[in-house]
Amino acid sequence: MKKALFFTFFLFLYGCGYQIQSTKRPLNLSISSIAIPMVKSPSSFLGFEAKLTEMIRQQFISHSGLKIVPQDEADAVLVTEVVDIKRDPISYTVREGSYEVTNSRWLKIKMVAKLVDRRTGKVIWRATFRERAIYNVVAQSPDPLATRYNESQALMTIGKQFSERIYLRTMERF
Repeated sequence: MKKALFFTFFLFLYGCGYQIQSTKRPLNLSISSIAIPMVKSPSSFLGFEAKLTEMIRQQFISHSGLKIVPQDEADAVLVTEVVDIKRDPISYTVREGSYEVTNSRWLKIKMVAKLVDRRTGKVIWRATFRERAIYNVVAQSPDPLATRYNESQALMTIGKQFSERIYLRTMERF
């Protein structure tokens, strides 16, 4: 009998229904709206800045209760800039003796971001983010755009990682 009572009590405590739930508001920060202007970038990838900006905005729209508004109406402004893009070879194929052809590359991107209180001009947080992704280089393809497509897919992977990290930095403060 005591075992059954203990077991019932344990189940009651274990299954009490207590859960941590998101408030959809930034932790320890009183803002209700945010502006996310276009990402600045030295990139030669056409449309990369617009796509990255869209990914960041979508992250906030999907997961937070913050309104995305124009800069002059926002409580806070998220300022982002891509400061470095590198393509480093990973693997090679040797052709005709000593001629090497790159098979794959790392795409490495460094971005700086900061969240600024628009009313006071005070920087709420500032961070440098570094992300990388691998893409295949298609040297002997009938389609000359295959490598460019693979590289753009790596850019989208990195963009997703940046948008998640920026969102977490703003909302969860880490």
